[in-house]
Amino acid sequence: MHRLFACAVARVLIPLAAAQNLGAQSPSASNPPSPQTARQALIEMFFGTAANHLEKHLPDVTRKTLHRLGTANGQDALAEFSMFSMQAKAMGAGFQTFDSGPTLLIAEDPRTGDGQRVELTVERDDLIGEEDQIELGLHITRNGKEDTTLPFIPRFTFIMKRESDVWRLNEISVTVRLPLADPDFLKGLEDRQRSQNEQMTIWAMSEVTTAQKGYQSTHGGFACALSALGNTGKQPQNGGPLYDPQLASGKKNGYVFAISGCDGTHYKIVAEPAVPDSGQRAFCSDEIGAVRAAADGRATTCLASGEPVLQGNTLIAPRVD
Repeated sequence: MHRLFACAVARVLIPLAAAQNLGAQSPSASNPPSPQTARQALIEMFFGTAANHLEKHLPDVTRKTLHRLGTANGQDALAEFSMFSMQAKAMGAGFQTFDSGPTLLIAEDPRTGDGQRVELTVERDDLIGEEDQIELGLHITRNGKEDTTLPFIPRFTFIMKRESDVWRLNEISVTVRLPLADPDFLKGLEDRQRSQNEQMTIWAMSEVTTAQKGYQSTHGGFACALSALGNTGKQPQNGGPLYDPQLASGKKNGYVFAISGCDGTHYKIVAEPAVPDSGQRAFCSDEIGAVRAAADGRATTCLASGEPVLQGNTLIAPRVD
C-alpha cells in the first residue's frame, strides 16, 4: 500500500523526468530568511536537494507509519518514495519552479523532438489560518500549440497544513474536467480516435493476411469471404482462422472490410470508413501483404493509387495531421 501511495504522490509533480539547480541562495546573517510558504514547501518536498527534503514535509503520523512498514529489500518506504525525485534529477531534461505568480513549474524535454513543454499553473491558492489549499492545472504544448489529445484535463489539489512551524502535505485530490462544448477539445478527441481507428485497421489487414496464408495451406487456395476465414478447424503451422468475430463479420473499429477480386489464387482486401466523410483513410492489401492507404477514404482510390503504409511488420507512413 505504501508503494501505491508513494507512486501516486510522486507522479503528480514529475510530469517530465527532469532536474536542475533550484537556485536557492543562502541568507545572510543581516537578512534572515522569510518564513517558508506552503507553495515553497510543496516545491521543496518534490524537488529539494537536502537529504530529508521529502520526509520533512510529511505529517509526523505519516512519517512514522511509513518507517514502520519497510520494504522487502530493506529500504523503508520513505527511501523508496524519495527515489522518484532522484530518478527525475538524473534523466537530463530541465525545468524551472516559481515561488510566486500564476505558474508553479515549467518543464521542457528536448529529447522528444516536438518542443514538448509541460506547465503546472496555479489555479487556486487559498490560505486559511494553518491550512493552504493549492490547486494546480496541467498543460502540455507541442511546437507551441496546446495538446488537445488528452482524454480529459486533470486538476490536482494539495492540502498543506502547518505542523510545528513546518508546512506538511496532508492530502492530495485529483479531479478531471471535460469541456464538452470546447471545439478544440472535441477536435482533439476526434483526431485521437481517428488515429486509433486507423492504427487498429492497419493491423487488422495484417491479421487477414496471416489467416489467408493458413487457409491456403489447408484448402489449396485463398478464401473469397471473411466469413470463410472465420471458420474454425485445424490450424496450420503458418497461420490460422480469424478468431476475431468482429473482423470475420466485416465490421470493426468504424471500418467495413471486404474481400474482392478473388479467384482462389489472388485476392484483395479493402477497408473503408463506415461513416463517409469521416476524415479517415481507406486501406487495401492483397496476397503479398503490403498495406496501402487513400486519404479520400475510398477503396477504389486505394487499389488504384494508394500510398504504402505497412510493409511486413514495418509501419512506413504513420498518419500525420
